[in-house]
Amino acid sequence: MAFRPARFVVVLALVAAAFPAAAAPSSGTEPEGYRAADWSVRPAVEAARRLLPDHARRIRFVAEQPGPDGADHYRVGARNGLVEIGGTSPAVLLTGLNAYLGEVADANVSWTGEQLDLPARLPLPDAEIVRPATVTHRFALNDTDDGYTGPYRDWADWERLIDVLALHGVNEVFVPVGAEAVYYDTFQRFGYTADELRGWIPPPAHQPWWLLQNMCCFPSPVSAALIEERAELGRRIADRLRELGMTPVLPGYFGTVPAGFATRNPGANVVPQGDWVGFERPGWLDPTGAVFPDVAAEFYRSSRARFGDSAMYKMDLLHEGGVAGDVDVAAASVAVEDALQAARPGAIWAILGWQNNPRPETLAAVDRSKMLIVDGLSDRYDGLDRDASWQGTPYAFGSIWNFGGHTTMGANAGVWNERFFAWRDRPGSALDGIAVLPEAGANNPAALDLLTSLAWRDGPVDLDAWFADWADRRYGGPSPSARAAWQALGRTAYAMPSGTWSEAQDGLFGAEPSLTADRAAEWSPSELRYDAAAFAAALPALLDVPPSLRSSSAYAYDLADVARQALANRSRLLLPSVRAAYESGDLAGFRALTDEWMTLLELVDEVAATNPDWLLGRWLADARSWGADAAEADRLAHDARTLLSVWGTRSGAAAGLTDYANREWAGLVSTYYAPRWRAYFASLEAALVSGTAPAPIDWYAVGAAWAARTDQLPVTPSGDVHEVAGRVLEHLTDHPLALTATASASRPVVTPSEPARVVVTVTNPNEFAAATDVAVEVVTPAGLTATPVGDVPALPPGGSATLEVEVALTAPPDDLVVRLPVRVTADGVPAGGASVRLLTDATVEAPYASVSFNDATFGQQGDRFAIVGGGGDLWGGTNEFGAVYRDGLLADGGSVGTTVVAQDPTWPWARAGLIARDDLAVQGSAGYANIAVTPGNGCVFSWDANGDGQLDSTRQAPSFTVPVHLRLTRRGSTFAGECSADGVTWTEVGSAALPAAAAVDAGVFMSAVNVISGATGLAEFDGFRNESVPPLAGGSGRAR
Repeated sequence: MAFRPARFVVVLALVAAAFPAAAAPSSGTEPEGYRAADWSVRPAVEAARRLLPDHARRIRFVAEQPGPDGADHYRVGARNGLVEIGGTSPAVLLTGLNAYLGEVADANVSWTGEQLDLPARLPLPDAEIVRPATVTHRFALNDTDDGYTGPYRDWADWERLIDVLALHGVNEVFVPVGAEAVYYDTFQRFGYTADELRGWIPPPAHQPWWLLQNMCCFPSPVSAALIEERAELGRRIADRLRELGMTPVLPGYFGTVPAGFATRNPGANVVPQGDWVGFERPGWLDPTGAVFPDVAAEFYRSSRARFGDSAMYKMDLLHEGGVAGDVDVAAASVAVEDALQAARPGAIWAILGWQNNPRPETLAAVDRSKMLIVDGLSDRYDGLDRDASWQGTPYAFGSIWNFGGHTTMGANAGVWNERFFAWRDRPGSALDGIAVLPEAGANNPAALDLLTSLAWRDGPVDLDAWFADWADRRYGGPSPSARAAWQALGRTAYAMPSGTWSEAQDGLFGAEPSLTADRAAEWSPSELRYDAAAFAAALPALLDVPPSLRSSSAYAYDLADVARQALANRSRLLLPSVRAAYESGDLAGFRALTDEWMTLLELVDEVAATNPDWLLGRWLADARSWGADAAEADRLAHDARTLLSVWGTRSGAAAGLTDYANREWAGLVSTYYAPRWRAYFASLEAALVSGTAPAPIDWYAVGAAWAARTDQLPVTPSGDVHEVAGRVLEHLTDHPLALTATASASRPVVTPSEPARVVVTVTNPNEFAAATDVAVEVVTPAGLTATPVGDVPALPPGGSATLEVEVALTAPPDDLVVRLPVRVTADGVPAGGASVRLLTDATVEAPYASVSFNDATFGQQGDRFAIVGGGGDLWGGTNEFGAVYRDGLLADGGSVGTTVVAQDPTWPWARAGLIARDDLAVQGSAGYANIAVTPGNGCVFSWDANGDGQLDSTRQAPSFTVPVHLRLTRRGSTFAGECSADGVTWTEVGSAALPAAAAVDAGVFMSAVNVISGATGLAEFDGFRNESVPPLAGGSGRAR
């Protein structure tokens, strides 16, 4: 009996497809403007039964034709007491169903949790909702998704994902699953054995990068059974997409071949592709050659046999540094297109907009009307003009808001909301789609919902209102706390700007241990991209959601996500304190802070354990389930583990792949990240106790050993998420971080006649606790006084305040540079500090002179000198430095020397040292050379080889740092720069013959090289020596 109503609804739905749909719940008349279609709504009905088994009988689906413009549309109304949904394909009917669930029923289905607390009798819409799609293409899934989201997903996982994508309006889905079978079939017909090809094809976790022509053959061969099972799954995915009226986007052929192809196939021209992050890339078969059409034809024959036909094929020609060699890119592009059109006339070539792709030569040569660019960078950079740079090629506005499967929250959602409509609506725009392209899915459900909704909107939304509405839909009803939580998230993690990144920062718990770690993945943001304290307001707000709205998997996911992110953000605030304790030799403080770090790791693991999608045990069990025997199960688990840890070979890890796929998962934290940090902290503690350097640790060996483990971990979640998240909030509140302080001077010098104003900014980095009774003290030595101007108020979470302190010089100073410690207390307890340095003299005495091209201030006390200044660069046409020098000092047989005793690390290439030039006061003067120390690149000798007044040549000795002795010697026209750590043993960094005057100016100098940092720096010099050396016979020399 339970199935009879469902059968009746199917009949109703099928019959309804032949008649116009109702316009309103009570009209009783046939509506105008919608034409019936003859396709079956059964796939939509079946999806509704999967999604809403208890309510599908209350929904009536109606098949409708597109309007005159051919655009998809959906319509949500009511008829005869049923919810009626009309649309132009089964998938679009599901998009209409999603609109009903969110806008009428306060329900939500996402790829991370759902909330379907619906009444037995579904509510009917008060008014009909009608929305046409404003773009043709609604594309989903990055090439990397199959690796980073779930390489070992089964049909149930894919069925659910397809349903969710259809609900969100997607109509084109990239399907790489099983594509290895096509290559396997094809190249057995071109001289390769099955065994050879199974060794060439990577297992599923690494397979996406093989399909992109980036790598092969790692970490182990695949079995014939695995190839066949994956192909069967891929066919099932493609068939389901077709049933729903969606396009399965299949991999096309653009030239990837196994090693040795030219030897086995005479006449083939294979272009070596070089290296990709430590991997040797597969070769590229020249598409303009005679062999390519045969390979491509065989490839498409196999693809048809395995997966059926498609209207769209994805190919990324010369992806991420691919090498064209002697092949004409335009002709090759036409050949790739011709092969596709010969096999599938009218098919669209989809290509990722990423780095240099698609190349201008490609776009100029192909039929652009049969290409779709899915743009992965629409929201990342500024100054983009896709219509111009892509020559009018149709493209889809896309975002890669997640890289590597990181569990971080956030997206540049505000950029989407403005830029999509601005680009779409300008005259002549080629924008005709949206593209959901995170490297891994199953994260940031709000981002998925917002980005896909753009395709059905006329213009931007009020994001504050949108996030409040999202909270209602997500949890099943209005809650001020839920709305406040999501509005806090919308103003922080989902309000990140364009210009640099499209994803939020990852946490530092997954980073290879280092006190200077500022990211876990090499190519991720190095700092917080939003206000951590403002973000943190979401955690207590979500905890305050009433119990009646907490029962869904959607709420559980979101609460865990926010708690986890709060902990991850704390890692970025805590690590600098750990570093400071270690570098100051504070053993007790170091132990306390590292204990806190390990406690936070335990909490991360506990939070993650509540979420079924964040279990390493499940990830590994999925991999093992595809193994035909224990040995294959172990190999596949190794594939899955390797991706999450070292990723690739030792060279690949060293090149940046290690921890690229970091994520805060239960089991991964407890068995890998926490042991790494524990071992690292133990080595540092031993170093502090013994006074020696810490023992080095081979992190690749640690990661490779972990990846080789075969232990099994829990596959089901544990713990009560509300209780665990509550403890996270309690811990972060009860364990506040020390306040931080910065100090700067209004002018870098204090004199008896003119005091200096020191500006101290105190910040409370704590996300949940205010700082009260804050006091600031600037400590001065004898001869100076410090008088505060005003008070510091109590600081709220994340708050900061600025205090001015007047520093006066009351007696002759002992030092040219004074360092004034700044001490901060809160409630009488030391809570942070900083320091500021001031010159106590701002004059340079004869016979010295000064010159500034960097807003420098100079000080001299006997034979000690100090320079404070900026300077964008010291290379080519940019010569921004400040110098204290003597006219015409350096002639044949002369040498000048100094000791650089201090240098601010304003940039790794900042300079402090000795400089010579025909006339240092005149830019463009010849005879130009310098020897300098840098914060990050040792000693550098630079010179102007052709006399045009611009530095154009350099030599480097990387092992030196301050304090360092420097010497610049001249013999004839040859200038030589030397460095010494002790003033006894000297290293010649470089020498060169320069077109120079008989006697050139020489002195000490500095440049902050701050074109990126914008920082001002200080350099101190002890002594300036002028000595004679034996002249060089003949008065000439050469560079070496």
